[in-house]
Amino acid sequence: MLEGLRSLPRGISEASSVGRRRAAIACLVLCSTAACQQKVEMPAPVAPEVLVMTVTPRTTPLSVELVSEIRAYREVELRPQVSGVIARKLFEPGQRVKEGDLLFTIDPRSYDEAVINAQANLAEAQANLARVRQDIVRYKPLLADNAIPRQTYDQAVAQEQQYKAIVDARRSNVASASVQRGYADVRSPISGQIGLQQIEVGGLATAGQTVLATVSTLNPVAAYFSVSEVSYLGFVRKNGAAAAGSDGHVQAPPVDLILADGNVYPHQGTIDFADRALSSTTGTLQLRAVFPNAENLLRPGMNARVRIVYDVEKDAILVPQRSVTELLGKYFVSVVGADNKVEQVAVTPGPRLGEFWVVRGGLKGGEVVITDGLQTAKAGQVVVPKPMPAGDTAAPAQP
Repeated sequence: MLEGLRSLPRGISEASSVGRRRAAIACLVLCSTAACQQKVEMPAPVAPEVLVMTVTPRTTPLSVELVSEIRAYREVELRPQVSGVIARKLFEPGQRVKEGDLLFTIDPRSYDEAVINAQANLAEAQANLARVRQDIVRYKPLLADNAIPRQTYDQAVAQEQQYKAIVDARRSNVASASVQRGYADVRSPISGQIGLQQIEVGGLATAGQTVLATVSTLNPVAAYFSVSEVSYLGFVRKNGAAAAGSDGHVQAPPVDLILADGNVYPHQGTIDFADRALSSTTGTLQLRAVFPNAENLLRPGMNARVRIVYDVEKDAILVPQRSVTELLGKYFVSVVGADNKVEQVAVTPGPRLGEFWVVRGGLKGGEVVITDGLQTAKAGQVVVPKPMPAGDTAAPAQP
């Protein structure tokens, strides 16, 4: 009897658990049925926005940019032609000097003494020559009357020739000593700007070795650059023998100078020199372009780029370089069609002009090319084209 009473709650508990499970399963079935009966609606895809430009054929100058180095048009190192101690410095570093301005003075005392000695020796030789000539004048009338031996007269004539030669030699010594004295005054050989002195007052300068300072001509300045052999041959074949400088002058178009900050120098230059031979190490030909520098903006040692227009192409098609993609050695641009669908077109690129690329094949003009948004615009996809700002689609200006 007690065992039956003990088993009763357990049976009631198991029945209750089973009922709860059945109720939960029924709820899940009802919820699933209700969810299936509802219609699931997915959001419609949004067409991405892209920036586009319309390709328009235009007459375009073709140019090339080359690395160049700015140098002084003329640059002279001042080296003394006589040795001595620097006695005076008569300029301020960085100032403008003119040709012939006195810049340094080497202690002149020893050279002044040499001039005085040379002049004294010359005076002695001139006195001896004058005495001999007086003897000849006195002996000549006596020779006719046989008052003096013929030998005495001949000796006087010979002495005259000897003393005349001595006078000429000592006069040359005076000129040489005067020149040496003049070298003690170091003057500017050109007009330009002088740099910092390399030796101070009191320092010993050695003739032909010690660099006193450097004078540079900064207006105009020269830009030196090199072109490849292939570029040189193509330019000469297109422009004729005059372009090669056969008459001593290189015939070339004006040159633009692009400074390190990206700005274009306001004055154009001209190519005035082409080297006589190509470099054996680099295979390039060195050229020089001269630029006016009245504002003193350009300084020797600057690194810049020269831009040379070598041809003008009519009806050239330009697209931004960022519009061109490369895949396995082939080049493509994405074009938006009339139904706003994207299509990839294979193109043949030509030379680069700044941020643009000349397209030689694949486009005829009038196509709408995607310039920004290529990552989201796939072939066959519908896009929302928007025109680029006017400033971004401007092609390189014609010089």
